[in-house]
Amino acid sequence: MWNRAERALRAAYRAGAPLDLGGGAVRVRAAVVAHLLLAGPPARPGHTARVDLSGARITGRLDLTGARVDAPLRLRHCVFDEPVTLDHAELGSVNLDGCELPGLDAESLRVRRWFGLRDARVAGAAWLHHIRVGGGLDLSGTRFAGAVNVQRAVVEGDARLGHGADYAAGLRLDGARIAGDLNLAQAAFRAPEKGWAVDASGVTVGGGVWAHELVADGTVMLIGLRAAAAITFQRSVLRCPDGAALLLIEAQTAMLTLRPAAGSAGEIVLRDAHVGRLVDDPVHWPEACRVELTGLTYDRISRRSGDTTEWSARQRLDWMARHATGFAPGPYDQLAAALRRDGREEEARQVLRVRERLRHRAMGRLGAVWGAIQDATIGFGYRPARALLWLVGVLAAGSTWFALRDPLLPIKAGETPSWDPVLYTLDLLVPLVDLGHERAWNPVGPDKAVAVLIMAAGWVLATTVVAGASRALGR
Repeated sequence: MWNRAERALRAAYRAGAPLDLGGGAVRVRAAVVAHLLLAGPPARPGHTARVDLSGARITGRLDLTGARVDAPLRLRHCVFDEPVTLDHAELGSVNLDGCELPGLDAESLRVRRWFGLRDARVAGAAWLHHIRVGGGLDLSGTRFAGAVNVQRAVVEGDARLGHGADYAAGLRLDGARIAGDLNLAQAAFRAPEKGWAVDASGVTVGGGVWAHELVADGTVMLIGLRAAAAITFQRSVLRCPDGAALLLIEAQTAMLTLRPAAGSAGEIVLRDAHVGRLVDDPVHWPEACRVELTGLTYDRISRRSGDTTEWSARQRLDWMARHATGFAPGPYDQLAAALRRDGREEEARQVLRVRERLRHRAMGRLGAVWGAIQDATIGFGYRPARALLWLVGVLAAGSTWFALRDPLLPIKAGETPSWDPVLYTLDLLVPLVDLGHERAWNPVGPDKAVAVLIMAAGWVLATTVVAGASRALGR
């Protein structure tokens, strides 16, 4: 026998009308709901039959495994005694907004239009893997006490999984395909143990990934993620102090906004990612956040919309020195190339000089010494005018020394050119060029020591100029 509420639900079903039972005290058996959906009476003339129930306590298990239902299923603000099972079902649309559920099993569910579970409470796990939704998937504001699995889902619209949603045991979304946007904004994620709080590896998004103002305790994995429009982490708290807070390895997007909030801690890994535009904040970067830049490529560094601040190359270099893990030349090449594309040639050369300085230091003591010489003389080839200044300086010093001394003794009397301190110093200074003066005079004592120093300086200058020239030709 059906109770009064169940009979009222049957009448509302035939009329296609909503029924609000007031708030969870009135009981409706899950078997009655299933019967109406699968074998209910015909609709009243001029109406479309559907279940639209609010404020009921659903007793027993609502099991629609393998069901084929065209009518919308709306069970809002209901309290379920047992988990809801929708495995392998095909439904027109599903609305479970505001419900309290012990769990949700919806493996391989097919929903032709829209699936909504907003502002609800799920005490156990929610299994939505392999789900296919013809419209949007909306879990906004729902609190999940157990694991949420949306692995390899296909969503033809937007996937709204944030806006107050709370995932106490993590969210698994890897392998999903989303035609619209993936929205994780203002959600809270916690890893079930030490590990990932969000796994969205291999996800393909036709729009953008919006993850601003989220809070994640544990690793956020976006390995291999593809987003056509953007990936945005703005004012997001990413916490995994002993490991990786954010993995964007091999991710691809037109624009990456990466501005973690002050409470963030852990490593942000951008290894082998490709970004069209990079928007970040090197000056206000969280002190406890490290960053791996190896293999990261990007076309431009941009300011956030409405931000008038343009970070200088020096500020970026300081940021890399403080927060980048290890040394690799690639990140410096990328930064220099982006600065050149923006017409900031001088800053690009500054970045490349720092790259060479660090590269030589990584080569050991001899490499560091040789690098220091190149840096001081010609700025690793990026300050070629320095070589001329050094040449003029050594030439002036040597010429002054020899001009203040007595003329040198000739090697062969009567076969020497006229004594000229400038030409003699120049002949010593410029290797592989013979002006006839070096071979004509015989320095001794202090003059010989000065001559040797001038020749050594000449070879050092020549070698560094050649190294700088080859570097410039390589560019």
